[in-house]
Amino acid sequence: MATRVAWLLNLDADLELARGKGYAPSASVTRAVAAFVGRVRAALVAEDDLVIDAQTPVGAAAGCVGRAFCPTPRAIATLARAGAEPEPHPSFDVLRAVASRAFSASLGATMPKSAFVTRLDEARAILATDPAPGSGWRIKRAFGMAGRGHRVVDAAPRDADVAFLASWMEDGGAQIEPNVRVVNEYALHGFITDGAARFGALTRQRTDASGAWLASERIEAPRTIAEPIAREAERAARALAGAGYFGPFGVDAFTYESRGEVVLRARSEINARYSMGFAVGFGRP
Repeated sequence: MATRVAWLLNLDADLELARGKGYAPSASVTRAVAAFVGRVRAALVAEDDLVIDAQTPVGAAAGCVGRAFCPTPRAIATLARAGAEPEPHPSFDVLRAVASRAFSASLGATMPKSAFVTRLDEARAILATDPAPGSGWRIKRAFGMAGRGHRVVDAAPRDADVAFLASWMEDGGAQIEPNVRVVNEYALHGFITDGAARFGALTRQRTDASGAWLASERIEAPRTIAEPIAREAERAARALAGAGYFGPFGVDAFTYESRGEVVLRARSEINARYSMGFAVGFGRP
């Protein structure tokens, strides 16, 4: 009989990754995570598994394997406090390195005019150029998930935009790219063990206006869509393994409108963790 799994759905992991060890969520963050946990539980967690949190009594998950949405130090400590035995996981330094959008950017830009920057003058220089094919610019902080940490700005940023950019430079930098009209969103999930990756099926995903996940479905996509995404996922897997990462990951992609044509961006994000569509695309871990 398989050992029961105790999950810790730390959907605020991006904040811990950005702020480092010693992070504690605010009351508003705790409420936001709690509001979303039910949706993630239904999508990712097997029916017989436990879901714990910081309020779970000491020892309540004794005998369980401990599994985190993202195995940050706080997540591992919470699992251990509940009595679960945490699964093997990468170090916090490795997690931080591969979770930053700088890591995906280091594999090469997959969209014209997109760049990861760490200085405010670099950011302002990009924002002063023509954002076409976008209607403006989308800036994303170094660490973020579920649509958080995005801001859309015009070519002439306002004082408030500059203030956001300045703070994000202090938190590790920002990704800047044209703000385009997305047609379809895709994801390909995988799992790295001993440096080798296994991949699931290509999925199409739906998100809300903020970019938060709503649903995923397996699809049979044309080769012009499926093959470039598969190549980028393989590149991402090699880079993740080379950086010392192991465990679940996913590569997001999307198509967008550009001068009357639909163009594929075969890698928009690398998610070095579980994600909401993982069970659909790869299977339950």
